[in-house]
Amino acid sequence: MRSLSQHVLMSVLFCLVSMSVLTVPAFAQRTRKPITWVNSDIPNFPGLEHKVLKSETLGHEVGYVVWTPPGFSVDADTRYPVVYFLHGAGGNERSDAAGFASLIAKGIRDKTMPPAICVCPNGGMSGYRGEVESMIVDELIPLIDSTYPTRADAESRVIAGFSMGGAGSVRLSLLHPDLFCAAGCWGGALAFRGEPEKSPLLPAVKENADTLRKNGYAALLINGDGDRPDAFALLAETFRSHDIPHQVVIVENTKHNLGDYHKKTADQMISFLGKQLLRNR
Repeated sequence: MRSLSQHVLMSVLFCLVSMSVLTVPAFAQRTRKPITWVNSDIPNFPGLEHKVLKSETLGHEVGYVVWTPPGFSVDADTRYPVVYFLHGAGGNERSDAAGFASLIAKGIRDKTMPPAICVCPNGGMSGYRGEVESMIVDELIPLIDSTYPTRADAESRVIAGFSMGGAGSVRLSLLHPDLFCAAGCWGGALAFRGEPEKSPLLPAVKENADTLRKNGYAALLINGDGDRPDAFALLAETFRSHDIPHQVVIVENTKHNLGDYHKKTADQMISFLGKQLLRNR
């Protein structure tokens, strides 16, 4: 039999453990890693280069990766469309650069994608909002258009991403309708936290519908059946009511894993982005 003092001690310990569980949310138990804004150790992949932008908006340097297609030359007369790819939470500019560039390269070989430049910026943990949004829109895109032979118009610029980056691609394309003619999203959501019906993207579709249609805009929203399959239901409904072309794809036996999305829907994503660029040439 336990002594009275043992019972008292166990009761106290139980109370302390219970209080810690009740007062400390699960996400707070994990220590968030500090963001490294410049990550130059990129994979060895033909055409891939690491660059650094001295961002006035962020107040520090930020890295980005550029991939140029085979036969690329700044001295040639050819002008290229641009594909922007946004990484997910916890990633950086190098995370998906080689993998996504390889998909673009395959699309070019298969002729489902025109020869294009691919740009992967570092978005930290921003959700591609606030200062990072301004950095991309006001600094990075103009820099790319001024230093590379791009076709600097919305009809020649598309954006895609995974998770936070997928949501970010949809967000940037709808809030800045004069910049992109397509958004491709893997594993994103209208709202990861909060209420989807309060998303600023819903009124943005209504306000920017004329510009989106003028630029031939379309969206491809891909989620797994185990990865918030209804994540864009309200946005799709809003697209329909304003005649904005879009497609919602739910992939079977798929959770929140970029490799699975690549394996099952990479050709579909690249074909979609390529079709938008080819159609608007």
